[in-house]
Formats: sequence, structure tokens, C-alpha cells
Amino acid sequence: MAISKAFVIAAGVALASGGLASAADLPPAPRLPTPAPVVEDFGGWYLRGDVGVGLNATSVDLQNYPDPIATGISSDFLSSQANQAYNNTTLSPFALMDVGVGYQFNPWFRVDGTLEYRAGANLQSLYTLTDPASPAYYGPAQFADFYRADVSSFIGLVNGYVNLGSYWGISPFIGAGLGFADNSVSGFTDQAVAVSSYFDSPAGGYFSNASKTSFAWALMAGLDFNISPNLKLEMGYRYLNYGSIETGGSHCLAGAGGGTFSAQNCNGGVSNHLYSGNTLASNDFRIGLIWLLGAPPPPPAPIVTRY
Repeated sequence: MAISKAFVIAAGVALASGGLASAADLPPAPRLPTPAPVVEDFGGWYLRGDVGVGLNATSVDLQNYPDPIATGISSDFLSSQANQAYNNTTLSPFALMDVGVGYQFNPWFRVDGTLEYRAGANLQSLYTLTDPASPAYYGPAQFADFYRADVSSFIGLVNGYVNLGSYWGISPFIGAGLGFADNSVSGFTDQAVAVSSYFDSPAGGYFSNASKTSFAWALMAGLDFNISPNLKLEMGYRYLNYGSIETGGSHCLAGAGGGTFSAQNCNGGVSNHLYSGNTLASNDFRIGLIWLLGAPPPPPAPIVTRY
């Protein structure tokens, strides 16, 4: 009996030793190489839309033509001592919105075209013409006009942007744009008064609506925030140079001084125009969305080997 138990134990040990040896002879399990990190190299079309506010960055240098003083002197209404000035000229902020389409060439560079409408700006100015020796009134005379008008613009730009890297889903950028601005002046009213040793008379009139097309350019900087693989939120600043403005012709309304005074107050009966002698500029602050039409696919899930 003892011999039988010893035999069984010896056989078990032999079998266990053989199994361990066989396991030791197997090659190690294969290890799959770690996949290289996916580098995003997206190129494709996108749509964009923005809203914002534009703050006037330059003073509006209003001027008029034909020159009222030259016309007044030639008609013996004014003397050579007459002078004129525009006082406290202001242009209130614009509300703006734009839409556009663009192309992302690579993670660092993109180009888009935008069409923008700007409105809500109010132009105001006080114009004075003073003559200490008016031939028409045999002495001092002064004319004052309070001007008020609405200004709006259509802006078309082609813009290029350079991304400066990506940090935790935020991409700073700089850019520049070239294009055109069609600037409109409407609702231009003139509340006027004329004062001399003979009378103190109200007068006034209005200017016809008009628009002027000018060259426009812009410089930009801002931040893009990744919301999803195909949607970005953009917050940006833009310096926009959008040309000049010009009114249509003047129309006088007869005041207490009668039709003769009214014609004289409107440049001797000659239709007068106002325009900005300088180009206008705006500091724009915008927020918008960029929708990528063909966002890059998500990277493949890592392969996990099960044993």
C-alpha cells in the first residue's frame, strides 16, 4: 500500500514538472506597437457669422462744397472777413453683423470673405458761419446750423488669418483684410438760425440721401474656442478703415426771413454738399461662430489585446 502511494506521488510530480517545462518553452505574448499620435491636418470649407459693436476711432472732419464763403463773397452777401467752422462733430457707435464663407488650408492658415452691415450710428455737428461786416446786412451777421443724420455701411472684405498655436482648446490668431465700404448718409436735417442787427430768424432744411463707395482695410486679433470638433466660438478685435461719407444736395426751407434769406443761407441758392475730409476708422469688438463643414474624423480607439 505504501509502495502504491509513493508511485502515485512520483507520477504527479513528474507530470507537473513536464507541464511547467512546456509552459516555460512558450514564446512571450506579442506586444502591439503603440500607435503614433494623430496630428490634425484639417483642410475644408467653413461658414461664419458675427455680431458686435463699432466705436468711432477718428474725428469726422466735415467740409462742404461749393465753399459757402466763396459763393457768398461773389454774390455780395458776405465780406472777405467771413469765417466758418464745424463744432462738436460726433459719430455714435455702430451695431454690426456679418456673414461669410471661408476655407481652412491647414491648422495655421485660413481665408474667408465676409459681407457686413453696420447701422445705428448718428452723426451730429454744429456749423457756424460768422461775418463781422456782411454787405447784405451792413454789419455783423451769424448763421448757425445744427446738423443731424443717420450713417450706415455695407462692408465687403477678404480676410486672411494666421493661427498662433492651440493651448487647452484656445487658439489665438492675427489677421488682415482688404475690400470695399459703401457708406450711406440718410435723414440729414438742418435746424438753423440767422442773427444780424436787423432780425433773428429761424431757418433750416435738409440734405438728400446719398452713398459713397470707398476702399476699406482691416487689422484683426482674437481668440478661437473649440466648442466641438466642427464648431468654434470666436471673440475678436478689429481696426477697420472704411473710407469717407458724403451727403446729397441741400434743400432750404423758408424761415421768418423769407425765401431770399433761405436761399442765401443755403449757399446763395446753390445746392450744397457735405462730406468727410478724412477717412473714417472704427474700433470693432465682435463675437461669432465658425462652423466647419468637413471637420476631421475622431482618432481611432486604441487596440486592446485580451489574453
